[in-house]
Amino acid sequence: MERRDALKNIGLSFGAITMSSTLASLVQSCSTGEATWIPKFFTADEAVLVENTLALILPTTPNIPGASELNLAQFIDGYNDKILKQSEKDEIKAGISLFLSTTLASTGKSKVSDLTSEDLDGRLAYYLNADAAQQKAWEDKNGDDFSNFSTLKSLRGRGIWAFKISQEIGENVLAYAPVPGEQRGCIDVQEATGGKAWSL
Repeated sequence: MERRDALKNIGLSFGAITMSSTLASLVQSCSTGEATWIPKFFTADEAVLVENTLALILPTTPNIPGASELNLAQFIDGYNDKILKQSEKDEIKAGISLFLSTTLASTGKSKVSDLTSEDLDGRLAYYLNADAAQQKAWEDKNGDDFSNFSTLKSLRGRGIWAFKISQEIGENVLAYAPVPGEQRGCIDVQEATGGKAWSL
C-alpha cells in the first residue's frame, strides 16, 4: 500500500471514530436537499425567523453560497434538538421567542410572515452594530434589549460555525487538502493557500 493511501485511510478512520453518529446524521440530513423541512426544535414561526435572519447574516454572493443554500437553519435546528443540554435548549427557546415577539411589536406586524428583510435588517443593525457602551447599558439593565442582543450574537456565532463546517464551504471555498502533502514551514499564507484558511 502506498504512503498516500495509508494516510488517507488513517484520516478517514480517525474521522469516523471522532464524529459522533448524531452529528453525522445531522450533517447528512441537511445535505439531502429535502423539499420540506419540519423543524424539531423551533416552532414553525421561530424557524422562519431564524432562517430569514441567517440569510441576512450570511447572504449569498456570486461565488459563495449563503445560509439559505446551505440549509444552516435546518442544521442549527437539528443540532439544538439532538445535542444541547436541556438548560441550553430552554435558554435558546426563551431568547428566540422573546426576539420574535419584540420584533413583531417594534415593527407593528402581527405575523412572522409579514416581516420583511428590511424589518429584520433594522433589528440586526440595532443590536449587532451597537457600541460597547450601549451593550454595557443593556447588560446592566438586563432587560429585553440585552436578551435580544445575546440571542442574535449567539445565533450569528452558531450560523458562522455551521457555515464553516459545511461540506460545500470546506471543499469549495476554503483551502482543502483531504490527503496531507509535504510540510512547508515559514511560508507566506498567500503562497501556501492563496490567502484562504484551511478547511481541515
